[in-house]
Amino acid sequence: MMFRSLLSRSLTAFVGAVVLVSAGCGPGKGTPVSGKVVPPAGVKLADEDQVEVTFIPDDPKVKRGATTTAKPPGYTFTANTAETTGVLPGKYKITVKITPYMGSPGSQDRKRILDDLLNKKFSDPSTTPLSFEVPASKDTVNVTIDVRDPNKAAVTKD
Repeated sequence: MMFRSLLSRSLTAFVGAVVLVSAGCGPGKGTPVSGKVVPPAGVKLADEDQVEVTFIPDDPKVKRGATTTAKPPGYTFTANTAETTGVLPGKYKITVKITPYMGSPGSQDRKRILDDLLNKKFSDPSTTPLSFEVPASKDTVNVTIDVRDPNKAAVTKD
C-alpha cells in the first residue's frame, strides 16, 4: 500500500513538473500585423501572381521572422510566425518578391520587368531599403509597403 502511495505521488509530481515546464516554453505573443503592398507603377499583375512579404529580424534579440503572401485584390496580407499570432516586437528588414504565375498571359514579360525593376533590390535582405519596427501591442498594426517607385519605396504605418 505504501508503495502505491509513493508511486502515485511521484507520478503526480512528474506530471506537474512536465506541465509547468511546457507552459513556460509556449509561443511568444506577437503583434498582429496586417497591411498591403502597392506594386510598381506601370506593371499590371495577374491575380495568380505571387507577392511574398518577409519580415527578417534586424534585431539580434528577435529570433523569428515572418513570411506571408499578399493577396489580390489590393494585395493585402496578415503576418504571423510559425509559433505566434502576429510578429514578435522588434526591428525588421522587409523583403518583397513578386513572382509571375507562369501559366498566365505575359508572365515572361512581367518576370523580366519585375526582376529588373523590383526583385533585384527588394527580395534580398542585404539590398532592401525597406525596414519597420514592430511595436509590442495587442492591437493590429496596419502597414503599407509602397514599391510604386522603387527609388522612393517605403513602409508606413497606417
